[in-house]
Amino acid sequence: MMRTVPEIIRWGGKLVLVGAALLLAACRDPAKVSGTALYVTTQFDPTLLLTQVRVWGEVAGQPHFGPQVIPEQQERVLHSGETLRVLLGDVPNGVTAQVSVEGLRDNVVVARGESGVDIQDGYEVDVTVRLEPVGTPPTDGGTGGGDGTFCIGCEGCCIQGQCASSTFNTCGTGGISCVACDPARATGCDQRGVCVCGANPACAPETSDRCLLGMCRCGNSAACGKGQQCVNGSCVCTSDSCPGGCCSGNTCEPGTTKDRCGKGGESCAKCKKTCNADGTCD
Repeated sequence: MMRTVPEIIRWGGKLVLVGAALLLAACRDPAKVSGTALYVTTQFDPTLLLTQVRVWGEVAGQPHFGPQVIPEQQERVLHSGETLRVLLGDVPNGVTAQVSVEGLRDNVVVARGESGVDIQDGYEVDVTVRLEPVGTPPTDGGTGGGDGTFCIGCEGCCIQGQCASSTFNTCGTGGISCVACDPARATGCDQRGVCVCGANPACAPETSDRCLLGMCRCGNSAACGKGQQCVNGSCVCTSDSCPGGCCSGNTCEPGTTKDRCGKGGESCAKCKKTCNADGTCD
């Protein structure tokens, strides 16, 4: 069955959002599906964290199409390889189409690319546009180095030399390097530019495996306590969680008493005589 795609806008041509190319690969028939059209595939570095693209172009001797921002509202981080379709209508065979695409993150242009292709009347023609990061002029508050470590005068955070608003995927304030909050251990980025789980700090991977209803959890229980590590949904004592003592069951002990002697997170031993300060028995 042919997949129906949502129409976005009507210009001299018609711009239609397609979705992932993989989902359409099995049902595309360039001779029949869309008439004369461009099937545009966007490629970019995932670390750009694009949330929208702005598309426009020209066909020789025809009205231009766009510019149009897709999707209209920021909903998620886009994936490299996502596609869109431009329906061109009655266009002469063999003319050249030029497609330009800008990648946006929080309404700021962070990448740009363009590509050209010859039109085939009645057919859908593939064109790939590779988006490359745009330069960052020093007057825009970037470091000029493009390393994204710090942006001068930036209220949000810095990524690849670009000042970005503080969001879940680009969290930070004061021009520091952006951090992408972990969806498994955080629910948002607060006004301080810190990833949080509800009203609490984001869950530590050592003591929890998820943020549920604003609370850090390890499996079905609360986050692990001091001296414990969350492993496969259970709080256990390990060499990583108890490096300075010994483990008595799932409890981290100091490892300096006769009945519970040890070090490095090993199982506590019961000494015959005494336990030395270094966690060894006499």
